[in-house]
Order: sequence, then structure tokens, then C-alpha cells
Amino acid sequence: MHGIYEQTHEQLLSRSYFEMTTPASTPPPIDERFESLLISPELAMKMLGKRGPGEISFEQSEQGDARRQLLHVEKVAIENKRLKAQSDASYTETVNHYLHEVLLGELTEQLSFTSDVFNNTLNLSDDTGALLDALSVRAASVSKLEPIAANLPWLYDELMQVVNSPAFRRRDSKGRVIVVETFRTALSFLGIENLRLLIPSLIVKRAMPQVTDPYPCIKLKLTQFAHGTAVSARHLAPHYKLNPVQAYSFGMLSQLGRCAIIRLYFKLFDKVQLHLLTESQKDKERMRHEALLKLAPSANYLIALQDEYADALSADLIENMMLKRLFIGDAMRQCANREPCEVGSMSKLLHQARTYSKVRMLHQSRMVEVAEVKPMIKEQEYPSGALEKLRSVDIFTLPLSREEENS
Repeated sequence: MHGIYEQTHEQLLSRSYFEMTTPASTPPPIDERFESLLISPELAMKMLGKRGPGEISFEQSEQGDARRQLLHVEKVAIENKRLKAQSDASYTETVNHYLHEVLLGELTEQLSFTSDVFNNTLNLSDDTGALLDALSVRAASVSKLEPIAANLPWLYDELMQVVNSPAFRRRDSKGRVIVVETFRTALSFLGIENLRLLIPSLIVKRAMPQVTDPYPCIKLKLTQFAHGTAVSARHLAPHYKLNPVQAYSFGMLSQLGRCAIIRLYFKLFDKVQLHLLTESQKDKERMRHEALLKLAPSANYLIALQDEYADALSADLIENMMLKRLFIGDAMRQCANREPCEVGSMSKLLHQARTYSKVRMLHQSRMVEVAEVKPMIKEQEYPSGALEKLRSVDIFTLPLSREEENS
């Protein structure tokens, strides 16, 4: 196992650059805004000092008006209450820190067992690598895909749903809908080019975190980022004479580490919190028990964990698939190690695709100005004409060929 997971708990837990929940005099860096957007759009808005629709400032509120009219004696009482609340909050934060220290210990232990993360955390089987290899070769065919894909029941269900959807539905000569019932027919109807787009996307969909309360937007935003990165990489690849199929798969599969970290975080938070609550009850530690009940999963800790471990874990997971035809392992490891990347390399392509996807997502959410992103875009050294092409593309939707286009 790579030493990336061996960082001390204090180094990670003491990080404060994600504690951007109060408006700053200068806007937070673009990457920090984006990481917050992935977890919670509300958090990202708060970072920028923006209010949601219909929300007013404290100074404009009835509460603010009432506060200004308080008598001196009431102010004293409130100040005493505030000091107590501050003390309680400080204790709660200490308990929160301890919970996350325990959580981090368990998480780093689990990350050392890559195959277990791949199979049990992400629910992916060992046939996944062979399937991706079969899709990646120029001579890919339904006859070669079918025996591998048939070993993945979840993929059967997903593809049958797609092929029988209105977008791909076919009709016979009398206008009656043809219901596809066999897997081979489904694969043939969809075609290799669509399968090259769908299957990597469905693999990531299966790996996506499902329950992320109190941050319900994570799955939606992470799916958007995965699609945006993959489609951008596919369009950028020809500029460097790189394989668009492999570039697309790389962009999609580079998200596996994030998916696993997020899944593990929420699972371990519940586990550790329950364990500590049980211990507090057993030891009759009422104050600690009450503090633990107040705790909820933390966006700040989750962002820090992703920043520290996600790419390294993606590299490990890709390595675990033992890919023989999809040549993305070295590039992912280079990104994980944060090594300099040459323009025209697959690793640089991933940086460019991620950057463009981030900027588009932030722009959609009105969390970035054009002038702010210019240095970021310039640093990536996009090839001539690439940005113009990307601007004309809906990078968040898979460019599937519909049935009517093929008829």
C-alpha cells in the first residue's frame, strides 16, 4: 500500500483551509468553492457571502430589530447565555474532533485493503476490468462483450432499462413497440459506440454514494462532475492524438476514489458516533453524550478527506482492475502523486478536463466570474480551438446516438 495513506491524524484534522463557512473579505480560491459546491451548494453560497432567494440579512430581520430594542438587563442575560453557549460549542467541537480522529483511523485502515473497497464498498466485481478492456480495443464487438457483461447482473438491469426507454425504443412495420427481452439484443440495439459511453458511466453510477444526509446533492453534483470531466476529455483527446475512448473512460473512472471516500465517510461516521454514544451512556458521561447527539457529518472534514486521499485511491482501484488494454493506470498515479504533467499526456488531459468541468459547474451556479477563471484556464494550456469547441458542447449529458439517428 502506498504511503499516501500514512499521514498523521493531526496533520489532516488540523487543516483549516476548508473552514470557509463565513464570508471572507476576498473570495475563496476557485478549487475550494468547487469542493464545497460538490458537497453542498448552500455551503458554497455561504463561503461567498451570498444569500439564498428570499433570505434576508440579520440586520434586516425582525430578530435583528428586536435585538436592538433589548433593555440593558436583557443584554447582560443574553451575554451570559452566549458565553455558556460558546463554552458548550467549544466542548462539542472537541468531541467532534475526537470522533473524526477515531473515524480517520478506521478509514485509513480500510483504504489499505483496495480489493475490499472495490468489491464491498463500491459493489464492483472482478470482471469489471475485463469488461472495460473489451470495450477499449478497436475491434470491440457484441460477441466479445456479452460473455463478460453477462456475469454482471446489475449491468443487465441497467442496460435493459436504457434500451427499452423512449430514447432507444424501436417499432415494427406496424408501428408497435418492440420490447427488447434478451441481453444480446439489447447490446446489439445499443451498439458499440453507445456502450463505450454507457458502461463506464454505469460503473461509476453503481459506485456513487447513495445516502449522504445531511448533504443530499452530493450524488447529483458528483455525477455531473464525472460526466463533465469524461465528455471534456473525449473532446480534448484528438487535439493530442490520444484515444478518445480511453480518455473518456479515464475521466469517468478517475471519480472512483471520491465515490469510495464519500461512501466510507458516511458509513464510518454513523458507526463511530453510535459506538461513542454507547460508551458515553455506559460511563454515565451525560455531557459527552449530549455533545455527540448534536454532531452531524461534516462537510469540512469530508472535503479534506477527499482532497487528501481520493486520487490516490482512484489510482489503487484502477490498478486493482488489472487493465491490459485500457492504458490509464500510470496517468492516474501521476495525478495522485501530484507530479508535473507534460502537455499532450493523458495525465495533463485529465487536469484540463477536470478544470473545464469545474469552471462550467461553478459558472452554472453563478459562483465564479469570467475574469477569475482566466488565469486558471491559461495555466492549463488548452490546445488552439479546444475551448471554443467545448463551449458548444453539453458536457454534462452523455453524447449517445439515438435510434432514429442510426436508422
